[in-house]
Amino acid sequence: MRELIKNIFIIAGESSGDMHAASLIRELKYLYPGILFRGIGGPQMQKENVDILYEIKDVNFIGFSSVIRNLRKIKSILNHCENIIKDLNPDAVILIDYPGFNLRLIKNIRKFYKGKIIYYISPQFWAWHKRRVRLIKKYVDLMIVVFPFEIDFYKQEDIQAEFVGHPLVKSIDNFLKENKKIQSNRTQISILPGSRKDEIERMLPILVEAGTKFKEEFDCEINILCSTNYDISYYQKFIESNNFNLVYDKNHSNLNYQTILYSDLVITKSGTSTIECALLGTPFCVVYKAGKINYFIGKRLVKVKNIAMVNILLNKEAVKEFVQDGMSINNIFNEGKKILINKSYREEMMNNLKELRTILTEKDASLNAARVIMNLLTKTKTNDDE
Repeated sequence: MRELIKNIFIIAGESSGDMHAASLIRELKYLYPGILFRGIGGPQMQKENVDILYEIKDVNFIGFSSVIRNLRKIKSILNHCENIIKDLNPDAVILIDYPGFNLRLIKNIRKFYKGKIIYYISPQFWAWHKRRVRLIKKYVDLMIVVFPFEIDFYKQEDIQAEFVGHPLVKSIDNFLKENKKIQSNRTQISILPGSRKDEIERMLPILVEAGTKFKEEFDCEINILCSTNYDISYYQKFIESNNFNLVYDKNHSNLNYQTILYSDLVITKSGTSTIECALLGTPFCVVYKAGKINYFIGKRLVKVKNIAMVNILLNKEAVKEFVQDGMSINNIFNEGKKILINKSYREEMMNNLKELRTILTEKDASLNAARVIMNLLTKTKTNDDE
């Protein structure tokens, strides 16, 4: 039976997806040596010897207007991926979040592809675009989810789903075994502006101004965590003469985690980084600013009151969120100052963040997901051969 599973097509369209996909691939190769991977991803998937057809920066478009501007390019990439899947006929197609692209792909390939389509790390359908769930029900064989409440959501929609735990728990626990918080002589503030160019260019100038205000009052170190999707020179134009530190983890050596751990305050874009900050135990606030058209459309579709996953999971505002017009220099500065100088406020936030680990459990998510996938594939192969 070992020779039956030969190749998998896998897609991760964002930096966090690249990280989770790479971890999953390592476990799949451990369980099933010799299996080959091809698809869309980033540097961490490349380190796992995935045959990368397109890099994340080639496909990472956010918002309705950005997608429309790049529609021709997106269609070309979709067509190429569809043709590769048709020729390769992989044993499975594995999708990591990134719904805009992935849902189009699976709808098109189901016309000819008879193998298993597996979704690992669910898009936030429960927050918005709930109507897209019908595409999951129609085209996807299995949802593998990382938040426990998602099981009930998919069960209500009569969709098979497996909860495996969250992959960040193990990766951060492993990091914390080798790294302890070190108190610096100067206050450390870190800014996480995201990994998508549209978001960075809309938010980073505001964050740099807020950082400048922190430097003036606290004489602190300001770190900007840069996505390796772009060259470090791209970020230098934002800081100009400001004496900020650009953190650029080209070798993916956990430098970002180390910077967050050593920080007294983090200002982060909403997304996976909110979970990372919480698990690392660093106080933070969340910011987000979309284009006006995208925000207007999105506001009509969103069904949850919070955007930070930490707040959604805890069902309360454990950390402050500054969205759209609320993302102002003064709002960010005032909240950051409160975190830095109000000891009781900081301790309350830290206690709230500790609750998150209990919710996410201690499961080894990547290994659990790999086992679920291989059980599904080997069972299918065995049934096909009978």
